[in-house]
Amino acid sequence: MSAWRTAEVLTAEDVLARSVADADRAMREAAKLRYPQREPSAEDVRRVMQYAKSNAASPELRALQRRIAGGYLSWRQVLMGEAADDRGVKAALEADREALAALCRGEEPRVEPPKPKPRDDDEPISFTEDAW
Repeated sequence: MSAWRTAEVLTAEDVLARSVADADRAMREAAKLRYPQREPSAEDVRRVMQYAKSNAASPELRALQRRIAGGYLSWRQVLMGEAADDRGVKAALEADREALAALCRGEEPRVEPPKPKPRDDDEPISFTEDAW
């Protein structure tokens, strides 16, 4: 009945089955890395809340903090991945993923210093005839 399945077809089916199994395994491993295996502690939540209220947080994370303060979500839902389908949560996590991960590990997040703004008294780069 399977006479139509040549050696090439059998090989392709085997390669496909192994690829699917590898993809499933990779997805399970990625899910483990994405969401913590343990419930966030009160200290984790406190650190994340403090960071979200700071100027170092992205605008997306600050907006999420305001939503949480309004009672729409909880930090536990966010940190455990229960609210991962929410657009605001996704945007905040993408913007501050490294900082949030560091905070949940008990580390201080790396904050890049803001770029200095040009001052009004800086000399212009070029002069034109009308500037005189």
